[in-house]
Amino acid sequence: MCTSFIYRGQDTIIGMNFDNNGMKYSIDTKNPNWFTVQVDGGRGKYPSFGVDRFGRFFNNLVVNSNGKGLYRRPSKKVTHTTKLITDILKGVISTENLEEYLRNVEVVNVPDWSCHNMICDSNGNAWVVEPGRGNISSPAKSSPFFVMTNFSLWDYLNENVECNCDRFKSVTSAFEKAEQVNVETAFSILDSVSQRNGEWITTFSMVYSKNLNTVYYCLNGDFNERFEYKFLLS
Repeated sequence: MCTSFIYRGQDTIIGMNFDNNGMKYSIDTKNPNWFTVQVDGGRGKYPSFGVDRFGRFFNNLVVNSNGKGLYRRPSKKVTHTTKLITDILKGVISTENLEEYLRNVEVVNVPDWSCHNMICDSNGNAWVVEPGRGNISSPAKSSPFFVMTNFSLWDYLNENVECNCDRFKSVTSAFEKAEQVNVETAFSILDSVSQRNGEWITTFSMVYSKNLNTVYYCLNGDFNERFEYKFLLS
């Protein structure tokens, strides 16, 4: 499955491992402000994760369903995880106003999927949206880092459910021990929790540096060969 994090220090560093079970994906930079990865989960390509030149980030990761938060048609009071992300990309929803938006709109799942979203604004504030469970807010000043994988953070933080994800534990421990965090540190952490065997294989890894205004990424678990996408300054 996938691993993501934000580090909020002298630089804002965002990392993401996309662990894939064979779904088709592609990089989308048609909007020069956004670096987005689209994934085809069986209903066409939709944005799965991405970051923009201001440091705003989103992802859409699989999580076990609790039987709630099932799909309902979008309305003024209801949206679904993919539309939430698409509306952020289009500028319909401002991440700076996300707290208020989530108080007034219920987010549900898309048909046949159970997912949760991590969303960060340009100041390093983060939210986790878990349909059928609740929304978690992690202000930038509340901790130097925030980690999300594929188990329910709501259940872990609010329902006292034990964490059963080794990747989450490993990344959290690495950040707690790190004296400094930069692009190299982030890639090292992603490499340490990359998946080489099984159904879900790490096929895309990215690290974003706000100070450097650049996305660095590698393919198919090859952390030695990296590519970069530098956002243009307006």
